[in-house]
Amino acid sequence: MKKPGPRQRWLILGALLLGTVAAAVFVDDDPVASEPTERPSRRRMPANIESMADTVSLAQQQPDPEAAQVADTGSTEQSAETIDPFRSKSWYIAPPPPPPPEPVAPPLPFRYLGQLVEDGQILVFIDHQGRNLTIKVGDQIDGRYAVEAIDGGKVVFVYLPLKRQQTLPISAA
Repeated sequence: MKKPGPRQRWLILGALLLGTVAAAVFVDDDPVASEPTERPSRRRMPANIESMADTVSLAQQQPDPEAAQVADTGSTEQSAETIDPFRSKSWYIAPPPPPPPEPVAPPLPFRYLGQLVEDGQILVFIDHQGRNLTIKVGDQIDGRYAVEAIDGGKVVFVYLPLKRQQTLPISAA
């Protein structure tokens, strides 16, 4: 076999180059066209109105792929706008909020008027919102206060909703 000369090699390379260029020009670049297309099937028109209504309801139930694609692209654009890739980052973790303060009983609405010792029992006279009351240990006032102790120059009340003790100073007898 005889080797081709330089002139023949250039002719062969030129022919191959022309073939490649021609193939590139005449080839269709549309990838969708290479896929087989489905032909829509011809539907027969329904004979009565009831079957036509069924056809319409079925068409309404099928999702529209183009609308879903538009919704998907809209949501990705929106999420890309809300995320700031250049925001500052910190390792600082905020401490938890302080616990709420414990509820406090309101100030005593009583004013000391006087006291009486009768049969070894101490009775105390107080003013409560314009009413004069006589109280002793164990009494309840308006369902909100209970008298726990009377001794040592003070009356100890318990605020019933919170179970908190409060004292009212009185003069020692």
